[in-house]
Amino acid sequence: MLWKRFSRPKLKNRNPSTDTERKFSDNKRLRSDPVNRTLQTTPKRKAFDTATNQGRVKKKRKMRDGSGVDERTNTVDRISELPDPIILHILSFLRCPKDVTRTSVLSKKWRSTYASFLSFDFDQKRFKALGGREVQQAEFKRFVESSLSTRIAPLVWIQKFRLHITSFGPKMARHIDHWLCAATTKNVKELEISVERKRRLRYSVPQIVLAAYTLTSLKLYGCKLDKYKDMKLPNLQQLSMKKMHINHNIIQSFVRGCPMIEDFRLIHADGLEALNLSTLVKLNRVEVHQCNGLERVEIEAPNLETLWCYGKKAQVCNVKLNCCENLRSLTLKDTSMTDELFQDQINKFPVLEKLVLMECDTLERLTILSYNLKILVVVRCKKLHEAIVDTPNLHTFEYTGDKTFSFSLTAPKLQEAKLYFESSRKAMSKGCIEGHIPLWMVNVQEFLGSLNQSKNLNLVVRHKKDMLISEDLEGIELPLDHDLKLEISNPSTKLEDLLDSLLRITHPETLSVVSPSDSEFLKLLHDKMMNREENPACCRYYSRKCWLHYLKDVKTGDSLTSALRRRDSSSTLYKTTAFKLEWTAR
Repeated sequence: MLWKRFSRPKLKNRNPSTDTERKFSDNKRLRSDPVNRTLQTTPKRKAFDTATNQGRVKKKRKMRDGSGVDERTNTVDRISELPDPIILHILSFLRCPKDVTRTSVLSKKWRSTYASFLSFDFDQKRFKALGGREVQQAEFKRFVESSLSTRIAPLVWIQKFRLHITSFGPKMARHIDHWLCAATTKNVKELEISVERKRRLRYSVPQIVLAAYTLTSLKLYGCKLDKYKDMKLPNLQQLSMKKMHINHNIIQSFVRGCPMIEDFRLIHADGLEALNLSTLVKLNRVEVHQCNGLERVEIEAPNLETLWCYGKKAQVCNVKLNCCENLRSLTLKDTSMTDELFQDQINKFPVLEKLVLMECDTLERLTILSYNLKILVVVRCKKLHEAIVDTPNLHTFEYTGDKTFSFSLTAPKLQEAKLYFESSRKAMSKGCIEGHIPLWMVNVQEFLGSLNQSKNLNLVVRHKKDMLISEDLEGIELPLDHDLKLEISNPSTKLEDLLDSLLRITHPETLSVVSPSDSEFLKLLHDKMMNREENPACCRYYSRKCWLHYLKDVKTGDSLTSALRRRDSSSTLYKTTAFKLEWTAR
């Protein structure tokens, strides 16, 4: 009876075909369910571990918000969801072809994007480690030819084609002609040819390049132009020539054959006495850098907004600008710039926003009255002894030199000021008050006093091995040092961001912070330095590490912290906290 009670009852009217269908449906259901399939095909212990691990994965995917509700978070590859043209634009910023190739393993989408990548960079110097000169040339030629046949041949057009040759000879010239012909037949838009010359041998740019109607950007470095008479580049917008022999006829050929030029750059060229640009109506930017023999620059361009003109030392170069009322940025390095010439030119630019004067050695008195000027930079103007600046919208001022001068500044909206007094003991020690205070320091104090009209400014003082940061301008005792740089920033710029950018550049031995006793910045800085990780993970995916990776040791304490002190009649308490920093080699 007991056996009968627990025995399985017999099924009546049992149909074998029905049992077979039920088994088939059960097996189908198990195959469709990955968990049940795992339980079916694995031992019990292993199946239990698999189910447990899946449960853990689900728990890891849960995130509890502030209301206590669990939400599932999914990892989304948003970069791969971007349109193909944007991804191709991102890839164009990768200079190394190997980095571009590595993206093809991310997914099928990236593999197809790489296959249609339209920018090509062939640099011969990357083959230096392969052996002798002949081996390097052979491998480089094989690499370029292979790319032309496998990647470029199927394309209809090319966005960018860059060719950098470090070992040039007559045999290499024939290969370069063939490669450039292949690029231009594929409707290339941006073309860069850089050939490092040896002796007097230079590569002659072929006619097919100077007649490529699809080109929008052309950069020529170390080449020569022999066949420039039939130049026809109707869509060219950017032209840059560096370390080339240029004459007046070549410039005029470009002006006639390239009416759409917006960006014109001439760098370290020779053979040109006068540069005249007067019929390019769309010209927006001009840069002329240290061209040997250049004596005169004349520009007439109603749409010109940016001009950089760097003259060579001990060489007179007169700059004349006509009909450039829309000029917004002017950078001049002219040793022959006189006071009269400067005043005559500066009054022609009513909308000028940025002015940079570098090594204008004959400039003695500077007078600037401008409503729109926002940035003013003065660098190593040796004879400058007086400056009157009345600029109601100026927000940045920078000065670099080995002496101070009589300075009158009216800039109520000033946000950032940088003063860098370079080491020149003769100039710095000239003139003292009471026998021990240098006159230049008194001038700096007066300059800081003139900034009182700009309220709530932060001050950073840098010199040699020390750095001082203050959250207030008043009461700052400047270090008696001959190499001093002051940076004054608006409080809208976070001090921690400013500090991070400065410590990337310089590694001081002492960092002093003058701040209120309850300063959040000081607390954040103390926690960042004292509680740093041994191997910070902040720059895991960057080749250039931040300053935390080089900070070896930090010391601070009562002996390095001054007592609290009052300023003015306010109840705010300030203190100076110093950090002794020890760095590892970069």
